[in-house]
Amino acid sequence: MLAIHTSDWHLGAALGEASRLEEQQRFLQWLGTTIRERGVDTLLVAGDIFDQANPSAEAQRTYYTFLRDLGETGLRQVILTGGNHDSPSRLDAPSELLGNLGIHVVGGLDADPESWGRCLCPLRDAGGAVEAVVAAAPFVHEWRLGFRTLDGTPEERGVLLAACFRAFYGRLADLAEGAFPGVPLLAMGHLACVGSTPRDAPLETHLVGTLGALPADIFDERFAYVALGHIHRNYAVAGGRAHYCGTPLALNAREGATARQVNLVRLEGGALALERLPVPAFRQVLEFAGTPDQVRAYLEDLAWTEPLPAMLSLEVCVERHQPGLEDEVRALVAAREPRPLLVGLQQTLVRRGDPEGGDGPAPSLESLEPRDVFRLLCKAKGENADELMAAFETLLGEENL
Repeated sequence: MLAIHTSDWHLGAALGEASRLEEQQRFLQWLGTTIRERGVDTLLVAGDIFDQANPSAEAQRTYYTFLRDLGETGLRQVILTGGNHDSPSRLDAPSELLGNLGIHVVGGLDADPESWGRCLCPLRDAGGAVEAVVAAAPFVHEWRLGFRTLDGTPEERGVLLAACFRAFYGRLADLAEGAFPGVPLLAMGHLACVGSTPRDAPLETHLVGTLGALPADIFDERFAYVALGHIHRNYAVAGGRAHYCGTPLALNAREGATARQVNLVRLEGGALALERLPVPAFRQVLEFAGTPDQVRAYLEDLAWTEPLPAMLSLEVCVERHQPGLEDEVRALVAAREPRPLLVGLQQTLVRRGDPEGGDGPAPSLESLEPRDVFRLLCKAKGENADELMAAFETLLGEENL
């Protein structure tokens, strides 16, 4: 069996007021071509198919056009699960129709364990024999698993939350093994596991950042591979069987700093091999902060090789607000050939000789570590950061549990 694991398409997403749909359509075209050329049997999409619960007509058209065109690739099965950005009912609505096309959709689950069998999706070979089964779990809110946020201390709640998910995946493994004995088991999920931080995802889920990310042992040992979504970078959870593939397109400049990938999973004779396939970059997402002269020089030297114009966000650092400066910068951008797509522009006031920031432009918030932000906040509030740092370090330790 050869499968591609992808997630977090966020169809319909925008950067500022600029739509990302053209890039997303190019990615889906590339994905269809890759499926055909590599002879892929199964496609696993682990949630956040759409960026919003009520996606635009154009985003939905892109989704259904892609599913329609998969019939020409030789793909046998598609398994799609809902993420925390998706509407479970919207994804589930056409599930019976799509099921006739070999497309298994699990938009959401209710709290009744008797209904969890709908997650099971057998993977069949060309002759129709079951060669593996996937427990396709979507995003499941913790309260559906019996977890209540007021139960116990933070430490006890963290243990209970992990126990709820451990029991959930154990139940899915039992159902899969009972219905399809003797075949390899795979699982899916849309959640935050160890190795993730609140910066890895656009929204927190399952209380990550409050109780900490879920441990790797929530996934039953009977699962040979766990295809995860929600975290926007590619990594193996604790170096084990559970893997994130990350977003296929960079949704911001931070994500653009690392290559985007999908996971190619080969299961043969009970052995599993994983290959990370790089996704072509169709557009750069760029951010730059500097003085007016630095911004002018940056725009003069700006270049890219991707087929679509770069998306650019600029922060102009000044000692006092300069009327007309933003119009000047827009004119410089408009005069560029090729012309970038300006998606953000602001003036930021900085003070010369600031002992924290120096004489250069103020650092962006995303470039600072939590300790740096805490020191700057203490300074603004007139507090002694050194006296409070020990307590802050304790909080950081709890976040990374």
